[in-house]
Amino acid sequence: MKFKIFSLLLASGLILAACGNDDSDDKKDNKGAEKTEQKTQDDNKDDMDDSNNDKDSNDDQTNDDDSDDQNANKSTTNTVKWNDVKVSPEEAVKEAQNEEKGELKDLSFEKEAGDWSYKVELVDGSNENKVLINADDKSVANVENETEDDDDNDQTFKLSDVAKFGDVLKVAQDKAKGDLKEWSLSEDDGKLVYSIDLKEGNKDTTEFKIDAKSKEILEQEQD
Repeated sequence: MKFKIFSLLLASGLILAACGNDDSDDKKDNKGAEKTEQKTQDDNKDDMDDSNNDKDSNDDQTNDDDSDDQNANKSTTNTVKWNDVKVSPEEAVKEAQNEEKGELKDLSFEKEAGDWSYKVELVDGSNENKVLINADDKSVANVENETEDDDDNDQTFKLSDVAKFGDVLKVAQDKAKGDLKEWSLSEDDGKLVYSIDLKEGNKDTTEFKIDAKSKEILEQEQD
């Protein structure tokens, strides 16, 4: 009888031990699965972070490229090749003098309201007339009339008295590369001077002051 009871207790212990081992194995398996799942999630997160970083890097590079392109386009639209200008300075002055009376005091060429234009300043007695001539079709874009002050410099000149602008431009472009940004012709310290701005792409503007008669370079600097 005692032997049977002992056998039953021993069998029960073995069963409980087996169940305990099974539970332990299940816990180990579950824990291992959780670790595997967590590692997979971490790996996926790392992959997503890498992907986002790559995307951000590509976006930054694209934005930089777009910015460079925009700057380059802007620089191109703000300069012009002199050979592409259809109206000559002589034609612009003649057209201005057909519109208003006066002798030539100042002549400039620049982009005005989106169009390349000549600004012709004429002096008629005490009156100063500013005429804006479109450099593409010689049309009169604007006219301003003012009364000069007594202390204003009213020295006038004729284009035939100075070197042609095209020849002076060649002198400047022999020293610095670039297309034309703007230019002017006026009296400066008792002499007639061409002021010429050249620009190449996104580089600094090169500014010249050149004697309008001798074509000597008086000043050259970058801005």
